[in-house]
Amino acid sequence: MGPALATGVAYIDPGNVATNLTGGARFGYALIWVIVFANIGAWLVQYLSAKLAIASGKSMAELLGSAIKKRWLRLLYWLQAEAMILATELAEIVGGAIALHLLFGLNPIFGAVIVGAAAFLILSLARQEKVGIFIAVVVGLMAVTIIGFVSSLFTSQIDAAALALGLVPQISERDELFLALGILGATIMPHAIYVHSALTAERFGKAKDDEKRRLLKWTRLDVSVAMGIAGIANIGILLVGAVTVAGDVEEVTIDSAVAHISEFHGQIFGTMFAIGLLASSLASSAVGGYAGASVMSGLTNLKVSARVRRLISIVPSVLILALVPDSTAVLVISQIALAFGLPLALGPLVWLTGQSKLMGKYVNRLRTKLLAGLLLAILVGLNAWSLLPIA
Repeated sequence: MGPALATGVAYIDPGNVATNLTGGARFGYALIWVIVFANIGAWLVQYLSAKLAIASGKSMAELLGSAIKKRWLRLLYWLQAEAMILATELAEIVGGAIALHLLFGLNPIFGAVIVGAAAFLILSLARQEKVGIFIAVVVGLMAVTIIGFVSSLFTSQIDAAALALGLVPQISERDELFLALGILGATIMPHAIYVHSALTAERFGKAKDDEKRRLLKWTRLDVSVAMGIAGIANIGILLVGAVTVAGDVEEVTIDSAVAHISEFHGQIFGTMFAIGLLASSLASSAVGGYAGASVMSGLTNLKVSARVRRLISIVPSVLILALVPDSTAVLVISQIALAFGLPLALGPLVWLTGQSKLMGKYVNRLRTKLLAGLLLAILVGLNAWSLLPIA
């Protein structure tokens, strides 16, 4: 166990905080069903990602690099994957900068540099001989993240009937649809597909055939634990928005939400939320850097370390923090962009895991193919719907 838990921090990163907190503050309990659906979909996607690496011994990026024969098409695919990873890294660094501003009053631009440097140090553990330590550090940060995010709920009263009603699929206006897309993009996430297969291939890529079935069994448990934790945390964040922020904050931002929590629920809870945001930023930023390095290596054969990529990704984050006043809106928009890029990562995953020549006896069964195809169709359908007017 471990790769899914480490990847799972991507499901509670600053992008999740922005979309879930905004969704709860603006629409109450109405979008809880989106989180539940996203977690079920993410379970299937992450299991298939790990299954691909265990069965083939290679990461998804490596396999696509070999499967896409035309160089221009491979580079085109790489560019869109890089764009999605950049959107993810942007959210992670901006979120960390917000957290440092809340905790210490630091200038957000300076905070972005600090977060990037800290992630740089964590990424130094992502070498093959230390990948277990890297996973342990990320999982530890994940624990801090969850405690920080849900702590204020202990002083809040939750409407059980409204919560149950929120499990019923419902979208009544365009803004609600876009936030639903943001939650989906923030939860399933294209880069999480790449990073999970890369981490699994790093740890178990050389497993013998008689070990693979046992590894798949433990992978199902690993993914179940990771998604269970992420689901609880994301619902908790939405409830913080619905219960402690909704109706009391004129403009919903992470800063205003934390200030409101501190004023009406106690400074300790506001501080813990900010600490959770910082921990999620550091952990997910390290995972994002790892994903970018593995995708570049697999699709272009260029060897650029995850740490160098992290340094490069700081630049656009600093520029946006300097030019855009509403950092929370930047986070939400970046997650909506991920929803549009998600089918381009999920489609190849479904195709690769359905290839008997590649997967052998671990090829997807018909039921799995149908479920994965249905998830892909729903995501494409929601993206298309968002481009049409809602009556």
